[in-house]
Amino acid sequence: MAIDYAWLEANILKRKLGETERSELERLLVERSFTKNEHILTQGQAGGSLYILRSGLAEISAECNAQQVQIATAKDGALFGEITFLTGDAATATVIAVEDCTVYQLKRSDCSELMQSEPELVYALMAYMLFHAGNVIRSRNEDHATMLQYMSSSHK
Repeated sequence: MAIDYAWLEANILKRKLGETERSELERLLVERSFTKNEHILTQGQAGGSLYILRSGLAEISAECNAQQVQIATAKDGALFGEITFLTGDAATATVIAVEDCTVYQLKRSDCSELMQSEPELVYALMAYMLFHAGNVIRSRNEDHATMLQYMSSSHK
């Protein structure tokens, strides 16, 4: 297996990579494979990594009142682990492969190193994280509004 740079350029970074950037990513980005039903990330686990879903489908859930509640389905291009990556705190959700998945993993400590050598590359990655976070927030706002609308109409 090898990092699909053309896919990263087109879907995540939105720009071409230079040779030194490719070399740095080759050294720091880890490609991992997960089979159906395998845990990619577990809520509460020590964190510090960002995951980019290259292929496959994964379910994101969180514990609420002692029950696992599905909060999203992730497909190609999805990110997870952003909170633990940015803060170093434990994972806030569990991610399980619904089908075989390929994931690119970047450790927080490696990103710090990358900031020194390739700041424009890190900027492109952070810009995608913000774009992705915006989409997640929009989706949650829509879900929240729908739930509130349902709750207010069912109590009349």
